[in-house]
Amino acid sequence: MNFTRGDQVVHHSFGVGRVVSIEGRNFTGNRPRLFYRVEFPKTTIWVPVGNPPSRGLRPITPISQLSRFRDLLTSSPESLSVDVRARHEELEDRSGEGTFEALCQIVRDLGAWNQKKPLNNFEKTLLKRSRASLVEEWSFTSGLAVNETIEEIDSCLKKGKQSLTVD
Repeated sequence: MNFTRGDQVVHHSFGVGRVVSIEGRNFTGNRPRLFYRVEFPKTTIWVPVGNPPSRGLRPITPISQLSRFRDLLTSSPESLSVDVRARHEELEDRSGEGTFEALCQIVRDLGAWNQKKPLNNFEKTLLKRSRASLVEEWSFTSGLAVNETIEEIDSCLKKGKQSLTVD
């Protein structure tokens, strides 16, 4: 995906940022390569131009897509493996996708899992990080304040959990 100066982007580890320039840099001692210089609230990073979204940057989720993700959060959670290694592998794969959809699925499914069984440290950390990223991007996209965003997401998740108990 190609970005231009001024584009708002998402990095899976740093959240929402802005491309401030495209620069030739030589970080490895080889020939210079093009990098996006991206500023975030607390840091600046350089991401190689041409990296796949799962390893670098992706566009902000457009507001037109939020209804689809409301539906996803409202839907019944997917079952996670009872085998801890298999569950962690599955969650790492989802997290590695680096997509907004994957964030929604992780938050929905781990939240539901936590209703049945306590989360281990890996799962607690992943849920906390994924939820924070989801809230940050949702808030940015929707233009809602963070507390309003949290209320909206929690409302969707509550509806999804209710559908489990009604069946």
